[in-house]
Amino acid sequence: MQPRRTRLNEAGLDQKAAVILVAMLFSISGVSYWFLTSSTSGEVVDMPGWEWVDPVMEIEDENHSHTDLLAHRLATPNARLIDYHNLNCDGNVKPPPELDNTAGRPCDPAFKNVEPTPGDNSEVAIEGNFLEDCIIHPDGSGGCYAYVSSYNQFEILDISQPNNIVLLSTYYAETARIIDIKVTPDNNWVLVNHELTNTELDPIPNDDDANSGANRLDVIYVGNKNEPIKVAEWNNPPAGFHNQDVHVYCDWEPANPVWAQEDCHLFLFGVDPLPEAVEGGNGENLKGTQIFYVPLGFESWIPTQTDEEQNSSREIIRWGAYTPELETTCGGSIFNHDNVFSIHPITGQKLLYISYWDAGLRIVDVSNPPDIADPEGFSWPQDNEVGRWLGCSSASDGWYGPEGGGHSGMNGTEWNDAAQGNGNIHYAVPYENLVCDGISELDPASEWPAECGTGPEDATYGVNWRHYTIIAPEYGSNQNHTGYIWTIDTTDPAKPFLVSKWRLPGEGLLANGSSHPQHYIPGSYIYSPHNGDTGTDGNVYWAHYHAGTWVTDHGNIWSDIVWKDGVVSPELGWQGIELLAETETVGYYLPAGPPWIDDPAQSMGYDVADCWASCMIPFDWGLQYDPRGFIYISEMVSGIYVVQFDEDKNPDFDYPPLWTPLEEES
Repeated sequence: MQPRRTRLNEAGLDQKAAVILVAMLFSISGVSYWFLTSSTSGEVVDMPGWEWVDPVMEIEDENHSHTDLLAHRLATPNARLIDYHNLNCDGNVKPPPELDNTAGRPCDPAFKNVEPTPGDNSEVAIEGNFLEDCIIHPDGSGGCYAYVSSYNQFEILDISQPNNIVLLSTYYAETARIIDIKVTPDNNWVLVNHELTNTELDPIPNDDDANSGANRLDVIYVGNKNEPIKVAEWNNPPAGFHNQDVHVYCDWEPANPVWAQEDCHLFLFGVDPLPEAVEGGNGENLKGTQIFYVPLGFESWIPTQTDEEQNSSREIIRWGAYTPELETTCGGSIFNHDNVFSIHPITGQKLLYISYWDAGLRIVDVSNPPDIADPEGFSWPQDNEVGRWLGCSSASDGWYGPEGGGHSGMNGTEWNDAAQGNGNIHYAVPYENLVCDGISELDPASEWPAECGTGPEDATYGVNWRHYTIIAPEYGSNQNHTGYIWTIDTTDPAKPFLVSKWRLPGEGLLANGSSHPQHYIPGSYIYSPHNGDTGTDGNVYWAHYHAGTWVTDHGNIWSDIVWKDGVVSPELGWQGIELLAETETVGYYLPAGPPWIDDPAQSMGYDVADCWASCMIPFDWGLQYDPRGFIYISEMVSGIYVVQFDEDKNPDFDYPPLWTPLEEES
């Protein structure tokens, strides 16, 4: 895993043949692709044909620098960069001062991957008709797009061709860092947050007549990908929202006859990280999960190009709120960090998967919004908690009690001990589909193993079709370990239970030169997991800040569990398990600039000491999985990377890179 010498293919015409030839050579030579088997022991198992290079070393030598891009050009051999974009719109780092920054503007493709690089990007969201290969239908629908939140802006990219992504436009906000971004499935409405993080670093960039609050949710119309326009906002003092999600309800009819005339309705799910549990209240202290309704949020909102309409703010109404009841926790912080909306593939429930730090994973049903708003969350969705998971017994009896299966046998002190890898649940990502023995329900039935029977409804083998939610703790520092990736079985969302734990493989190196049995976090979130996404056949993708992006295989977890007395007993949950399953490590990739440039840090103007990225590069914030077999990684300093792992290749979607490693040409 030495740095690869590369050559950009002319017009990308010969890359397919090169890839095919390489694949043939690997097959003939008998080189094996290698799984790193990793459990809580962190054991690394070498496989033929690969030389393991540990990308996570706290101290490599006295000369190592975390800001040295070229020292981090590392990847497992099954990872390949398909394309890259540094998110430069026009050759400048900042917008021109005359721009009315409440609207976006088109970008010039000539500035792709040339200096300077703006940097400070965080989350990425993608939407599109991927399995139709992103075709545009006669009515204008279709296509595939990525939306990247950055400091005072967000970018829209056309990702229809993963090996030729195109920056279409940039939207310049008034102020404050945009941490998170979400988009509706029709690719017409974007939700961004403004979270006040530093008053000195978050000025109003340009004079503007729009609301300049630094603590908002904003709704942006992106029907015209070249000219995104803000149409609505909600102020949330004192600091705004850290994370949010969005869903369009087309099966809900509000009581208001004016609103009921709409075919579909837009709901927003915001995360307020400051409020703790509040009983009632007067609106000054709100619950951490806040839900908003956007009345008349579609055709009636589509703006014209007048300055007045671009800068006007439509109405958003707070419709409900939720926070875990104190008696269902084991102490520690009731801190809401992330909301993820998903429809459960078995029950059909519309669910929020909420990461509540030491109060654990909370699963809340938001299927049926009330006709009348409940802004304080007295009953909706406060009374709609479906299930929860945390390591300690959060009840005196039942599923979450000491004898139940909805925990992992810890007491409150253990659960709140970060040094043991517990608590601090930062992010949860549920599978969108069921998996069985490494096979997705989306795969043809002819490919299903015998253990999967005829599908989830099979009387004998239906139990082998499982739904998982992956959670990860985040630590600013931890002298014991890096933090874990936990697999929670949520086949029955009312009875979640732990089935596997994983952490970064390998050993750490202490300052005195001695080894540590596992990697640790010396500070500044350096190797902590952050945000992730799931694939279709059991693979999970996770951004680990400076440790790069890692892929793990959870598809065979169910068959690897050792059950007590050999009896498969999901109704017992954790109490029925003798030994947790192991999660397999597929590989890793560290974004370190385009490999066809010898020193991209210098030539592309990276700020490699960017302390929003903890003064290091790479610093992977988030990623998204494209069902065609690609991942889009948001590296905060340098931009967006399209990466494919060999295990995700789909012959129906052949998009080889436009460059070829020179050593593979011979």
